[in-house]
Amino acid sequence: MAWTDMTQLTNCYGWFKPESLASSYANGDPISSWADSSGNGRDLLQATSANQPLALANAVNGHMAADFDGINDFLSSNSYTQSGDVVVSMVLSIDVHKNFNGVFQVNSSSSGAWNTGNAWATQLFYTSGYYFFFSMTPTYNYVGNNYFTAKFLSANNYYIVTHSLCSKGRHAKIDGTNIAVDSALGDTASPPSATAYMFMGKTLGELDGKISEVVVYDAVDTDFSEVCWVEGYLADKYAITMPDGHLFKNEPPANAPTTYNPSGGGGATVHPLYAN
Repeated sequence: MAWTDMTQLTNCYGWFKPESLASSYANGDPISSWADSSGNGRDLLQATSANQPLALANAVNGHMAADFDGINDFLSSNSYTQSGDVVVSMVLSIDVHKNFNGVFQVNSSSSGAWNTGNAWATQLFYTSGYYFFFSMTPTYNYVGNNYFTAKFLSANNYYIVTHSLCSKGRHAKIDGTNIAVDSALGDTASPPSATAYMFMGKTLGELDGKISEVVVYDAVDTDFSEVCWVEGYLADKYAITMPDGHLFKNEPPANAPTTYNPSGGGGATVHPLYAN
């Protein structure tokens, strides 16, 4: 039986899964709340009906997704205290490529405004190159070379996307493949303990696309092995293929990542893509 409980991660800060949507909404319903399944009570909310994404049944492998219109739809949490590194793994699809597709962020700004400082992990697609930005950190605002070109995401296809911004480095992955690694630009200090908010579908612009699941956590192990467990869980659930060499290319994780010596899958104890 595959591992399915993200609360068993060392630090699960937020977990937004399609089962929670499906228990409250039917296809086409506006979403006013996406319950947090992490146990932390950080539900994502939207009280304004015009800004509510719509529930989309059977969006990907039979699972529901939130459909954001790219104009003004977004969800956000109430304030909470964020302490420690942040990694975001999600299943998403871009409907229309545009200058700014805001995906997910953890930010100290109650408005979700871009470039306000002290943002732990921000997902943003930008212009024709579709960049992942790593520019928001506890001590630095935007720096021109502080981004990396991401693999092109074809419209209307679902991907597993992971982004980290923390003391162990900055990483961006698409479908288990490392597309950007950097720990040398000097802005990877551990985030402080501070007031924070989570935003889905909003950064510098609003997302024109769909999100089916998001896991927000701290991959505490220095080789980021926990990321592979989460990717394996998502790959099995959404029928998305991991690359050769991935810990869980051939089978999903069978248990929580309490050890780093899996018996199956790709067979490597450390994901080879993290060796660079």
